[in-house]
Amino acid sequence: MPPSQTASPPLNMAVRLAVFYGGYFLVGGVLFPFWPLLLEARGLHAGQIGLVLALALWLRAAAGPVVAWQADRSGAPKKTLIACAALALAVMPAFYWAAGFWPLLLATFAFFFAYSSVVPLAETISLRTVSAEQGYGRVRLWGSVSFVVAAIAGGFLLDARGGLPASTIVTLLLVTLVILLAASLALPRAPAAHAARGLAPLKALLSSKPFVLFILATGMIHAAHGVYYGFSTIHWTSEGYSHLTVGLLWGEGVVAEILLFAFGAPVVRRMGPVGLIAAAAGLGALRWAVLALTTELWVVALVQLLHAASFGAMHLGAMLFITRAVPDVYANSAQGLLGGLTYGAGLGAGLLLAGWLYGMYGADAYWANAALSALAVPVTLWLALVWRGRLIAVRG
Repeated sequence: MPPSQTASPPLNMAVRLAVFYGGYFLVGGVLFPFWPLLLEARGLHAGQIGLVLALALWLRAAAGPVVAWQADRSGAPKKTLIACAALALAVMPAFYWAAGFWPLLLATFAFFFAYSSVVPLAETISLRTVSAEQGYGRVRLWGSVSFVVAAIAGGFLLDARGGLPASTIVTLLLVTLVILLAASLALPRAPAAHAARGLAPLKALLSSKPFVLFILATGMIHAAHGVYYGFSTIHWTSEGYSHLTVGLLWGEGVVAEILLFAFGAPVVRRMGPVGLIAAAAGLGALRWAVLALTTELWVVALVQLLHAASFGAMHLGAMLFITRAVPDVYANSAQGLLGGLTYGAGLGAGLLLAGWLYGMYGADAYWANAALSALAVPVTLWLALVWRGRLIAVRG
């Protein structure tokens, strides 16, 4: 067990990690609620929006594990992380001029490759510095706080402009990306780990049945967020919700996640990684079923609290599984595979399906998400049967 798992980190290291998460999710608080509106304003229809987002995330699925593998080989994830943050900032100005399917697709490819590669590397630094059972959630929650602030402020600014100037969204993202780069430079160095040789990390992880089932379960749960991430803002604004109301709804879901991260350590210890992932699957299915049935504001506001389960519990369960099942020498590669295959390929497939279904059926597309999340429950139970808490073997 690494030293970070047995003692509290120095306060200044925890603060620097919290500042980083605040910077990273400040970008996300603008990106996730309002990016589909930018694509729609530039002339893309629902199917094209889903395709652009899906292809960008699939690129991340291919590239993210390679970036993380390189960090494992070098033993220095911070340098790679800073380079990715700088690249994301450099690409963003292209969106002031990009319009039409192909220019937007190429620019989105480059941006999501860089931006999405940042956080898996940061997760490794965090989990080598703070306890997954207790300290991680309290550091990570500051990312959720900044997401809420950005989502609400972004909605307010868009309403204040009296329309949807796509350039406003790009400007907001540029400002937040500058903050992210500064926060990345301030990250602490992770406690040293031995550099892994060759392709051993990827081979060991992808040949491990528990790890593959873990990726399958989390990938299904996150893919089930496809309609929400891709089209909830478009759907809610078409129903007459203001941009500020949309920002508040997104923010509310993340506030529930914050409460789990801040006060959920006893729940995390009691449920363990498999229990958390199973709860995310079952309660996620309930969330998507309700959103398929109604746009009544008070009901939507109530069900948004389940974001603490469908995303928050899944994420905490994933971090806890990696700390318990994956040798530290493979940590970057495990985070890269999780980021690439769950948050990349999984969500990418969900967005592609969402674009097709939402274009034909509107909010009824949520039923497919509910079914997908429910199907993750038996996969998680299978994981519980085959894993049994064992550490994945290290290969030479």
